[in-house]
Order: sequence, then structure tokens, then C-alpha cells
Amino acid sequence: MAYYVPAPVPKGELQIEELHPRCVEVWFIPEDGRLEAAGIDLKDRAKHRVKLLEISAQDAYFSVSPVNTLPSSLAFLKPKYNQVREIVIADTDLWNVNFDGELPKTRDDILEILRDLPSAFTKDPDYGLGLAKEYRFIVEAVEELSSCRSIAISPKEETRADEDAGIFYISNADFDEMRRKINSIANASQTVGRSVKDATTYNYLAEKLGKPVVEVNAGRSPLRRMITAKTMGEEVLPEEEQDAVIHALTKSAKSLGVEQTERLAKLQSDIELVTLDALIARFQGMLGRTLDEAHWQAFFNENPFILHMAFGYPVIKVQGQASVGGRKLSGKGEKITDFLVKNALTNNTALFEIKTPQTAVLARMAYRDGVFPPSKDLTGSMNQALDQRYQFQREVTAIKDKSRIWDFESYAVHCCLIIGQTPEGADEQKSFELFRRNSKDVFVVTFDELLAKLKQLKEFLAQAEEMEASA
Repeated sequence: MAYYVPAPVPKGELQIEELHPRCVEVWFIPEDGRLEAAGIDLKDRAKHRVKLLEISAQDAYFSVSPVNTLPSSLAFLKPKYNQVREIVIADTDLWNVNFDGELPKTRDDILEILRDLPSAFTKDPDYGLGLAKEYRFIVEAVEELSSCRSIAISPKEETRADEDAGIFYISNADFDEMRRKINSIANASQTVGRSVKDATTYNYLAEKLGKPVVEVNAGRSPLRRMITAKTMGEEVLPEEEQDAVIHALTKSAKSLGVEQTERLAKLQSDIELVTLDALIARFQGMLGRTLDEAHWQAFFNENPFILHMAFGYPVIKVQGQASVGGRKLSGKGEKITDFLVKNALTNNTALFEIKTPQTAVLARMAYRDGVFPPSKDLTGSMNQALDQRYQFQREVTAIKDKSRIWDFESYAVHCCLIIGQTPEGADEQKSFELFRRNSKDVFVVTFDELLAKLKQLKEFLAQAEEMEASA
């Protein structure tokens, strides 16, 4: 049996020039075949070099200047996008991974750094770099929303358009979330495309033979159902008709529950997935902003089931902003816990203390090589929670009597602290885990861990739905 083995593709030339100490530019000249295909005399090849990269170790940025490298295009060796001229990865040290802080000096060095770019990027200089084709929508959205000519992806900046500077900042978290959403939509589109093609082909032949046709398997995912409807030429209900459907369902809920149990359960599952998706998007957006404790307390008050996920077993909220210092739960006590919850099965209580994602969990300086002590905010918050538990256990009888809430117990009161975000760096993560896992009386969970739990729940529900639909 013969196999086709494609010939190796010739590579363009990379030229590295030092702008100033600890800053280099990387220039690109396409290979001769591409220049000839574009009608360029090879004697003039040096005139057709284009800048692809600028790397600064001093200012910690990596700038990509995306270029069109398709010789058949009228825009050959011109900027790849209509408006955006560069994509900057800010506050980074990509070169530290393999070069110990030294800047690249050879073509192989450049290619090694490019391999460490985020997965949404094109990493081959012969394809002009920039974002991979499936993520071009990010650039197109930036160009429609602003006049900025530069996109800066940064772990320190919030997503915003700085029109004066001509820079559209995108936070790392937002960039990753957009990339994941695009991937999810692409995967759903491929799945829907296969289902529609399969059913359409089968039905065409079945009709010719006078046999029954089949329905397209749309699944239960709202996104997949919407894509299927559009692919099949079906119209999605306008908003006013959606309102009418919701009103009719509300009025008929009881009879539907008896007569259409299975279909109603599927509808509930679809609604839960949409609601969870909106909650995740809201949580993600809040993480990218600097909000005080009151905002987060209100968020958890509206969505108490997140506290259940943090705690690990079924809980019911008893009181938000509960006094544990001797007065009734809704009064102004000496000690206030952010949330008082109880186990739904045993009525055993737990106290929740809520800080902010920006609260540091470790000290900035290492105590010893590779060992970071907990921050004052973390240890202070843990002591605060323990003091609240002490006051609550002393006053629980009086609190029950004055609040007239009797069905909670103080057998072994748990303390849960929601604070900060998971540290970056292996040594920092090790130090954080060693400290919190050895704290038997206060369970510490970070905001980004809660967000990850929500996303895992969404993935689990979506997979369960897919399995049910394909069964």
C-alpha cells in the first residue's frame, strides 16, 4: 500500500536585532517560493522584510505584529487585521522558561518561545502569527467596539478600552473565558452539523423509498438546540412569544407535572443550564473587578447554593449577617458572621466569613527558600472566624430564645472562610496548601476555586444531558 508523504514546507528567514539592551525585534522574510508567487523579484527580497515580534525583558512584554503571509493575497506582507496592528502579552516573562531571563538569539530560540504562547495564538512565523483563525472574532469585536490599534492581554489590567492610548486591555481571565466559549460553540456546531447531515441524508433516501423519516437529534443543551434550529432553518421564538410560553407553563405547571413528567424534567434541566451559565458569567465578571465585601456578601446571599458547594454537604442558610454575640440573629450584636448555615440533615451549624478575591493569602516575601508564610489577612480572618464560633457556642441558647429560631444545633460548629485566589507558582501553592490543610478548625476556600466548582457542575450537567440525548 502506498502512502502520501507531504514534502517539507520551506521556511522563511528570521532576523533578530537588538533595539537596546534587553529588548529585541524579530523580522521576517518569506521563503523565495512565496516571494516569487507574489511577483516579487528575488533581488529585492531584503526590501520585503516585515516586523513580527518585539520582546522586552526590561518592560516584561511580548508584542506580536500579525502579518498576512499568503502570496496570492493583495495584502501580502501587510497587516493581517483591518485596524489592530499589534497584540501584546503584557506582564510576562515567556523567555524565562527556557532561557533564564536571557533574550532569544537564534531562530530556534524564537520558535521555542512561540511554542509557549497561549493556545489561541498562531505559533508559526510562516503563517504571520496573531490569533488563530477560529479566534479572529476577538479581534473583530475589539475593532467594532473601539478605535484601538493595540490589544494588550494582561494579568493585572481589567478589560477596558483606553481610547487615548489606543490600547484595548483584555484581562487574562476574560481572554481565557472567551477562548473557552468559542471552543464550546465550535464543538457544538460540529456535533450539530454531523447530526443534521446524517438525518437529512437519511430522510432524503427514506422519502424516495416511502419509509418513515427521522427527527434530528438536537440534544438538550440550549446552545446545541439553538444551532440546530438555525441549521434546520427554524426560527427562534421572539421575546414576546417567549414571555407568553413562560406564562402558559406557569399556569399549567401542576397538570404538566402529572401528565408530562419526563418532558417537564427535561425543560427544567435546560433552564438550569442556562441559569448556571449566566451565574458563571456574572461570577467571572465580578472576579475581574475590585469589589468590597458587601458586594460579595450580597452575591452569596442571592445564590446560597454556592455555599453548599464550598461546604461539601447539603446546607440551608439560616441567616445572613447574623449576630453571634448574644443578641437575636437579626439584631446588632458584638460579633457578626457573614452567613450562618446549617446541615439540612443534622441541623449542625456552620459560620461563613466572606472576604474579597483581592485579599492576599500569603506574605509577599518567602520565610525561607520556597516557603511562604500565610498573610496577616488570612490568619486574622481565621482568628475572626474562630472568635465568632466561640461567641456563638457561648450564646447559642440565648440566640435561639430571642430569635425564635429553634431548628439549628451547635454540636460541632464548622468555620468556613472564603478568601483571595489560588496563589501562582509551585512554591506558593505548596505553602498555601500545607497551611490550610493543617488548619482543622477553619476550612479555607478561594474565590477561583468556587468558580471552578461552578464550571465543573455545568460540565457535569451538560455531559449528563448529552449522554441522555444519545441514549
